[in-house]
Amino acid sequence: MNEDVQRSTRLGGTSEKPRIALLTHGLECGGGVPAVARWLRSNLLATGRYSVDVCDLATSRHDPASRRVSAARSWCRPSLMREDAMPDHLHWGANAVELEFMRYRPRRELTRFLNRYDLIQVVAGTPAWANVASDSRPPTIIQAATTVARERESILACQGPLIGLWRRAMTAMTTAIEQRALRAADAVLVENREMLKHVRAHSSAPAFLAQPGVDTDRFRPNPEGWDPGRYLLSVCRLGEPRKGLVRMIRSYAVLRSLRPGAPELVLAGRGPVHASLHSTIAGSGLRDSVHVMPDVPAEALPDLYRDASVFLQASYEEGLGLSLLEAMASGLPVVATETAGSRELVVNGETGWLVGTSSDGDIAECFADMTGDVLDRTGRAFAASARRRSVEYFSSAATVHRFVAVYEDLLSADYAR
Repeated sequence: MNEDVQRSTRLGGTSEKPRIALLTHGLECGGGVPAVARWLRSNLLATGRYSVDVCDLATSRHDPASRRVSAARSWCRPSLMREDAMPDHLHWGANAVELEFMRYRPRRELTRFLNRYDLIQVVAGTPAWANVASDSRPPTIIQAATTVARERESILACQGPLIGLWRRAMTAMTTAIEQRALRAADAVLVENREMLKHVRAHSSAPAFLAQPGVDTDRFRPNPEGWDPGRYLLSVCRLGEPRKGLVRMIRSYAVLRSLRPGAPELVLAGRGPVHASLHSTIAGSGLRDSVHVMPDVPAEALPDLYRDASVFLQASYEEGLGLSLLEAMASGLPVVATETAGSRELVVNGETGWLVGTSSDGDIAECFADMTGDVLDRTGRAFAASARRRSVEYFSSAATVHRFVAVYEDLLSADYAR
């Protein structure tokens, strides 16, 4: 048995069921993409129709499985597959990983591995990651939330001149890779209508709106009912400027000035906390009212949502917003900035309020007003509507069939050949 077969067998590659390679990135970093990847794998396995293995791609210049320009000894590495990966996935490094565009290039070793599957499902933040599978034979489906240019728009706007020039160049290069990956895909699944329009303009592949779901049994409302006295909550990657946490703190300061007895604010999530967040909290005089909870484990999230009153999201950009789904399933009314993703989830005036993304100053005032309205008047009705909407449209049962339908079409067409 050769090396490729041994690896495929290790992850269930000998199953008689159609074999799906789920290609994703950042599993060990947390955030929306790995959460969607794990949700999809779990629900596909629950159908009993597929064998699903996860391949996690390198995202960091310091990735230990990669060959690095800055570490000559790493070029002697015989394999880019990390043998000590977690049991439910394999981690794959890249060549010259410090250069962003190299993370999107195919690797011959990984291509041989992917060729042992019947279907490749890419779950990524942007379509560029699908280029890794461009030399592979099985049909490839991309599931992506946004474009790299849209994802980085708010980040690039606040970069210094030198680092900004470098990152704009990398973004332009990644955009070209992204468009090539879209043209090569056999199908593209998107999370919002804005992305659907973009894909249809840049690819002839079939494109579908197929949003991931949420486990509505795991994320449930507080059995004691909705209570405006509980804390306000936001859950996101705490180190990402595009999540808008600085302007959330400013809007919370406005709320506290109008309502000194307003509930405390909890900012929870994964990753390092951006330095500007702590300085903004200190400068606003809110140290005793704002609580930052980094690296919250996944198993703690359901209780965190259940014990809150209102979910806040101040993002500059969201392809969908999995934390919004989890909050709605937990019976929380929502106040969120209007993004491509939040427009898909939140029914304005029914499950929460959407705040138009104008100037940060205007958003602070509007955010405070809308949060006060939820606490005083609309919260209980919004909470019930949010739960109903999440169950009806975004539960796992209501969403996974959209993925399965695309798989069956591609698999039947592939087997017919």
